[in-house]
Amino acid sequence: MNDASTMDYELLSPSLVEHPAGAAGMDAEQKTVFAFVIFLLVFLVMLMVR
Repeated sequence: MNDASTMDYELLSPSLVEHPAGAAGMDAEQKTVFAFVIFLLVFLVMLMVR
């Protein structure tokens, strides 16, 4: 993989400029998807235990 293309993507990515990485930088849509995935995992664990 070419390092130059990776650097171009990182420089052009608006999320890296606006927010640092991690949970503090998550926007509302990312938090909603994260909560939905956690809900699905809990639901699957409940089905497996049952």
